[in-house]
Amino acid sequence: MMTVSPQDPAPESFDFEQELYALVRDTAPRFFAVVVEYRDGEGDLGRDAAVVAWGMAHEDGAADVTRAEGGGQLRLAAAENVARYFGRGDGCSPRLVWLPAAGSDVVADARAA
Repeated sequence: MMTVSPQDPAPESFDFEQELYALVRDTAPRFFAVVVEYRDGEGDLGRDAAVVAWGMAHEDGAADVTRAEGGGQLRLAAAENVARYFGRGDGCSPRLVWLPAAGSDVVADARAA
């Protein structure tokens, strides 16, 4: 009878620190700003904007939002729901600006309806 040895007898080493970092990275909440854009009807020259709140979106889709100048926090079912609470007037529109993920320079922008 002949014995066959395994092709790769050494198992890959387990790097706990790397696995821990990956777990944290993959489950971290996403951060965003709530920006209200103002227009006075004169094209780009009449545009202005202000950050009115900061938010954190969780893995389950819920979001915590804190007003930039105080005044309490909101817990929303989804970050996109901020339009109900900020900048609902003539000449202004709220939008989300997502901060880039760690190690990325890409900023995602989503206009709130």
